[in-house]
Amino acid sequence: MNTQFPLTEKEYLTAIVFGDTFALYDERSFDEFVVPFYRRFAANSISLDVFKGKRCLDAGCGGGRGSIFMAQCGAGEVCGVDLSETNVESCRKRARQKGFRNLNFSRQSLMDLPFGDETFDVVWCNGVLHHIVDPDAGLREITRVLKRGGWMWLYLYGSGGIYWYFVDWIRETLRGVDVRDCIWHLRLMEMPVRRIAEWIDDWFVPYLRRYTLNDASNRLHELGFDHAAPLERGMGYDTSQRRVGATGDEITLMGDGDIRFFCRKGENPDGDRYRLPDPPGGKGSLFQDGTAVTRFGPQLQQLTDALARLERQREGDADVERILVCRSVHSKVRSLLENPGPFDTEALQDHLTKMVSLLGEGASIRPDGQA
Repeated sequence: MNTQFPLTEKEYLTAIVFGDTFALYDERSFDEFVVPFYRRFAANSISLDVFKGKRCLDAGCGGGRGSIFMAQCGAGEVCGVDLSETNVESCRKRARQKGFRNLNFSRQSLMDLPFGDETFDVVWCNGVLHHIVDPDAGLREITRVLKRGGWMWLYLYGSGGIYWYFVDWIRETLRGVDVRDCIWHLRLMEMPVRRIAEWIDDWFVPYLRRYTLNDASNRLHELGFDHAAPLERGMGYDTSQRRVGATGDEITLMGDGDIRFFCRKGENPDGDRYRLPDPPGGKGSLFQDGTAVTRFGPQLQQLTDALARLERQREGDADVERILVCRSVHSKVRSLLENPGPFDTEALQDHLTKMVSLLGEGASIRPDGQA
């Protein structure tokens, strides 16, 4: 395969979104970024011995945390591939820092991997397929290179819920803002690197699909995977974890939860008739949020209107304010997900009311600073 393959405009933006942000991690923040993998494996009673001595593929390696995790767990070899040359260089640097010589990285597309059938004992694909041009083709390709009896770690965004409802509003609000300008402003605000990486991903990546549990599980079963049941346990902020034991509005607010699998490729695939859904609109599975989520629509519209008034008053120059508001709203939603107990909808409503009020004050100030 020619590793100098050209990128489409959307692939180029994807490479910027992930390459520029993952490059910001220092060693301490990177190590903290790896910790959730250990916790999720432990929470779901999955032995780390599955990696020992195995040949592993990190499909969409990003900044390299999956590769480092597998190497730390005793992998015999890890091959990492990614669209972004910046990510490839970041991963090579990270492997050198950690003293691993059994890791190699190259710029490749998940749509056309340069490996033979059944090459790898383990395939790792964490939060990648929902961002590529054709997720189902990517899934078929990483399935092709996995040995029968081998294991796949797969993380997909789950459909619906309060988190994605607000992310969709933020993406629309930041439409037209330059991604690198936004990264710079967030750094000026001294936001933690992990937050910058998470938010720039959600805010600017061209493809942001989410899937229902049924759609993802059915497709994996058809491709011949055993144990293709989603993993429920994880970090406290994982929406899948928050769904455990939840009832009523809390279930609705979490949508279908984060979708993570650790499944085994069986001997008898059941055909190839079905695909991961990708209807027009680029959001993956068809899903309709309940009123526990959509009740925030009127307040978000008030924020949209307030930003529009401010932009008119500033003669179109309100990108910084848009970034500030989106940072504040996203921070609030995320912090409420990280808090134990039911999601605090009243706290979120109060925060949105405060933002609308502050924007109203800003619209009453002339550019020269005079009231």
